[in-house]
Amino acid sequence: MNTGVKIAAFATALAATFGTAYAVGQGVGPVVAEERPAAKHDEHGGAKPEEGAEGHAR
Repeated sequence: MNTGVKIAAFATALAATFGTAYAVGQGVGPVVAEERPAAKHDEHGGAKPEEGAEGHAR
């Protein structure tokens, strides 16, 4: 096999692979995660100040 035939065979196989992947992707549809509603400020469990704390230690 000469180089031109090898390159043509590779390009054909590559095009067939991507064409098949595209067709399967179109048939299956997008894969997306379910969207969860955004957490409200009082729901995310952030740090709470300790009782008696008056800010940073000096």
